[in-house]
Amino acid sequence: MEPTNVKSGYLFITGSVYRRIPIFRYSAPCRIFLRSLEAYRRSYGLRLHAYVLMPDHYHLLLWFPPERRLADFLRDFKSLAGKQIIDWLRREKLEQLLDRFRLARPPKQRRDARSSILQQKTHVKVLSTSRALGQKIEYIHMNPVVERLAESPHLYLHSSARAYAGTELTPAKVDLLELPYD
Repeated sequence: MEPTNVKSGYLFITGSVYRRIPIFRYSAPCRIFLRSLEAYRRSYGLRLHAYVLMPDHYHLLLWFPPERRLADFLRDFKSLAGKQIIDWLRREKLEQLLDRFRLARPPKQRRDARSSILQQKTHVKVLSTSRALGQKIEYIHMNPVVERLAESPHLYLHSSARAYAGTELTPAKVDLLELPYD
């Protein structure tokens, strides 16, 4: 759900892949998602503090500026990432996988989308304390460990944990947070 009253501040965002298809098991869609996120990070003036791409969903922790509309960002970002992932599926001739992303209903107009990569609905939670921020960063980074995709957070390739560990630059710039608990 995308609340219209969320204007700015620290936001924990969770979204899913259409039909929970595990597209983020492939490296190319992960790179596309993160490059798109970086492009919109710059154009919207937001700060990305943490992220993880799980096989069929994602989590973001960001600070969103008061002069921008969150709904516009989510719509534009998901549209760009989705179109580029669809283009990748076509280039790689992964038609069977692409067919799984086709919308069940036919488009109303010729220009309307026929496929969807990222679910339209997104869960957004406003975070107002440093304790909540710290807990969400830990949750984001531990998600691959809990799901047995990595033995340690910094070993998972598609997470900001690598930036926090200082082991690697990430495709989307991560603004590290050092939080004293309140």
